[in-house]
Order: sequence, then structure tokens, then C-alpha cells
Amino acid sequence: MIEELILVTLAHILFLAHFRSILIVTIPLPLAVLLAFLFMNYAGISSNLMSLSGIAIAIGVLVDAGIVVTENAFRFIEQRKIDPKNRRLVWQTVLESTRLVGRPIFFSMAIIILAFVPVFALTGEEGKLFHPLAFTKTFAVGGATLIAVTLVPVLCTLLLRGRFHAEQANPVMRVFHFVYRPALRFALNHRVLTVSFAALLFAGAIFLATGIAKSSCRL
Repeated sequence: MIEELILVTLAHILFLAHFRSILIVTIPLPLAVLLAFLFMNYAGISSNLMSLSGIAIAIGVLVDAGIVVTENAFRFIEQRKIDPKNRRLVWQTVLESTRLVGRPIFFSMAIIILAFVPVFALTGEEGKLFHPLAFTKTFAVGGATLIAVTLVPVLCTLLLRGRFHAEQANPVMRVFHFVYRPALRFALNHRVLTVSFAALLFAGAIFLATGIAKSSCRL
């Protein structure tokens, strides 16, 4: 968790260059882990290697929703040139920006949780082994989602102050835009080729997964 906090802090400084808002994206991480432990306690799941592995697997996802909410609020305030001293206007802007991304965040996190449904369907020894992992990952992701749409907007209204740097003023973002725009333009101009390539990758993944499953059955 400490390593994840350091990485998130460095990425935040690199892309937003706004030090006050670092707390907005770092506070939800330990709180989401705490919520996962609380849910584990109520569900009667012990803290063991497999249950903690669920939190470890989810650790990179726990900050995603908070970062999306914070970055969107930051851009709304910066692009509309909102005066940070006008706290009521900042509050209204954060509310609007959060409403814009609230539903996509919910569905993206729901998809991550639903991806573990096959694990819940396991029975026998496999079920006993992997159910704690699936439960703790679900608890952690659910807690992070709840925090992202409740606590994070409140923290944005309190900590988004000072100077806001435009996206174009960040040399790192300019490099990424320089690389990404031609790639995006190519994909949009060659839609059949792009979809065909994605379908080919999907078919290749199915082929490899089938081959690995057959090899495991022989063993």
C-alpha cells in the first residue's frame, strides 16, 4: 500500500502538478482497504494469504475512481477559470463534474467486480481456496467506489485551491498528446482495420486460453 501511495503521488505531481490535491487521491486508498477489512469481519472471512491476496490484486484499481473524479473536477475548474476563492462556485463545479463521471465510474467498477463471478461459482476445494480472494477484492473495489462518489468530491471542494496548471502547459501531457492524436486519428479513419485487428487479438486470446486449459487437463 505504501508503494502504491508513492506511485500515485508521483503520477499526480507529474500529470497535474497540483500538490494540495495529492491528499484527495491518496486518502481513499487506506480507507478502501479499511472498509474491505470491516466487510471481511462482518462476513466472517479471516485474514489469511488468499484473502489478503484479493486486496493486493485490487490495490491498483482502488485509486482509479478517485483519480478520475479529482482530475475531472480539476479540469472543470481550470478550463472554466473558476476563482478558487469563490468556494460556492467551486462546490457547484465539483458537483457538476462528479455527476458527469459518476455513472461511468460505477459501471466500470461493476464490470471489475462481475469479472470475478466465475470465481464465486467454484465449488469444492477450489471454492474454499478462492472464495476469500474474490470476496475481499469485491469488498475493496466496492469500498473504493463508494468513497470515490462521496468523500472524494467533498475533499475536492476543500483542497482544490491555489494555482491550476493548464493541460497544454504540462510538457509531459504535450508529449502524450503528440503521440496519441495521430494514433487516434488513424484508428478512426481506418475503423474496419482497427476492429478487425481487435477481433484477431480476441480470437488469439481464446485460442491460447483453450490450449492452456487442455494442457492443464492432461496434467
